[in-house]
Amino acid sequence: MKQNTPKPDKRKYTLMIVPHHGKSVFSINIPIKTVKYAAITLGICLTILSGTMLNYRYQANTATQEKQELNQLRAVNNKQHVELEELAKATADLQQDMNRLNQLDTDLRRIVNSEDSADTSRSAPARLTNYNGQGGPDVQPNIAELKNLVKELKEAVNERENSLRNLKSSLAEKKERMAATPSIWPTNGEVTSRFGWRSSPWGTGSGDWHPGIDIANDTGTPITAAADGTVVNSSWYGGYGNMVEIDHGNGIVTIYGHNSQNLVAPGQQVKKGQLIAHMGSTGYSTGPHLHYEIRVNGTAVNPSSFL
Repeated sequence: MKQNTPKPDKRKYTLMIVPHHGKSVFSINIPIKTVKYAAITLGICLTILSGTMLNYRYQANTATQEKQELNQLRAVNNKQHVELEELAKATADLQQDMNRLNQLDTDLRRIVNSEDSADTSRSAPARLTNYNGQGGPDVQPNIAELKNLVKELKEAVNERENSLRNLKSSLAEKKERMAATPSIWPTNGEVTSRFGWRSSPWGTGSGDWHPGIDIANDTGTPITAAADGTVVNSSWYGGYGNMVEIDHGNGIVTIYGHNSQNLVAPGQQVKKGQLIAHMGSTGYSTGPHLHYEIRVNGTAVNPSSFL
């Protein structure tokens, strides 16, 4: 009788397992559909996993780029912040410079006695307290333009400051020369004798040379210095009687004679218009008056040319 051998099922996948130590071999039959489904499922999982990995890498790269851009933006912002702080400091320095220039302007106006002509600095319009109108477009500052502006302002401030300092120095020297130049009447009264040849006041009928001018008034009339200077003599001096002599520098000397009383001492510094003596009739004199004399490099000159 012929024995029938079972045919393998083509719709199954047979897995043969051979154990060790002589044990019997056994097999596992897995349906082919199961294998196909497992393969498809594995492929889908691998595809999903690959897509996930690719998406993760894309997101990671994007995040890295965004982080780099953010860091660059922060660096730019920090740089701009530092530049703005530097510009703010430069502006503050310019404000201090302008304050110095305004002070120089005030000093100059004080030197030339022009404070009454302007109540405010000429560097800006007068401020009115009744109005506060302001305006203008909202414009964002440009760092480069601000830097150029600050540079130009600094150069302008330095140029103006140097100019004002030179002008102040020149005016101060001029004022000092003017203060030391006899230019005011030393007393009040009537001019009774001019500079130069005159008829003798002693009634001799002859003429004599008068090296100054005589100004007559009451005894005790104040006599003031005609300019800044140093008293070099304050004593009795022959026909001049009580005399005060003041050295004004630059070879200029003034003499005040016939005083009833001298009020200054040798070596004393005096200012223009300062009281130095009282009028009298000491020495060779016909009555109370001041003999006012100016000498330049030792030579008597006409005082009228200084008045």
